[in-house]
Amino acid sequence: MDLGPLTGSPRMGRGDRVCWRPLMDDRAHDLLSAALRHVRDAEHLAAAGVATTSLDQAYHLAGFAPECARKATLPRSTYDQAIGHGVGESSEIALQVALAIDPRAQRYDLERWRNRFPGLADWNERARYDRTGTRLHPEVTNVIRESREIVDRIVLSLWMDGAIRQDFSW
Repeated sequence: MDLGPLTGSPRMGRGDRVCWRPLMDDRAHDLLSAALRHVRDAEHLAAAGVATTSLDQAYHLAGFAPECARKATLPRSTYDQAIGHGVGESSEIALQVALAIDPRAQRYDLERWRNRFPGLADWNERARYDRTGTRLHPEVTNVIRESREIVDRIVLSLWMDGAIRQDFSW
C-alpha cells in the first residue's frame, strides 16, 4: 500500500517495516555516504599517532560531514549550492525555503545549528587554505564531536524512517 509521498501516510512493502518517506535516491545516498566517510576520516586523522596526526585536515573534513548529512535529507539538489557548506545565516535562509517545500525534512532538526553547535559555527570551507599547524587538538575534537552527533542522529533517523536502501554501503 502506497498512499503517495506527500500524504505523510505510511507505505508498506519491506517486511513489516513502516516507511514514512520514500527511499533515498542515489544523490542522497552518496551524500550520506560522504557524511559518514568525512566524520570517520576526521576521527582517524585526529586520533592517529604523533607522526601521522593531521589536525588541520581532520578539522577541514569534519566540517563537511554535517553539510552532507543535512543535504541527504532533502529530496532535491535544487538548494544544495544555496545552502552551501557551513551553518551560517545564508545557509539558514536557503534551508528554510527547502524545508517549506518538503516539510517532512523538518523531522531531522536541520535548523539553527549555528546556535547549538558553536564549533561548527566557526568552521568554514576556507579552512582548507589554513597554514599547517593552525588548528589545536581541543578545537578539532570539538568540531568532530559536534559533526559526529549530527551525522549519527540524521543517519539513525533516516534508517528508522525506512529511507535508506538495503544496498547502502555503511
